Amino acid sequence: MNFADEMPLFYADFGVLAVHTPKAGGASSSGFVLHDQPGMTLIGGDILATDHSLRYPVATFPVVRKGDTFLVAGVSYSARENAQPLQDGLEYTVPLAKA
Repeated sequence: MNFADEMPLFYADFGVLAVHTPKAGGASSSGFVLHDQPGMTLIGGDILATDHSLRYPVATFPVVRKGDTFLVAGVSYSARENAQPLQDGLEYTVPLAKA
C-alpha cells in the first residue's frame, strides 16, 4: 500500500473541510484537513500543552503563510507560523490561533 495514493481517501474519510484565505490576497481554496484541538499530554513526567493546528496534504494548500486565515467548522483561525512539512514531505502542519 502506498500512503501517497491513499492519502486523499484518508482525508476525505477522517478530515474536516477547511477554507484557506491568503493574507496577501488572492483566491480562497478549500480541502480536507485534520484539525487538532488544544489539549495536554503527559510525556515522561512533563506536561505538553498543544494548541489548534491543521495537518493536510501538500497539494491541498501548497503555500500557507503566517497570518493566512482558515475557516474550519464555522470558526475562523489564523496561521501563527508558515506551514511546515512533516518528515515524509507529503503533508504540512500549521499552528493556529482563533481569529
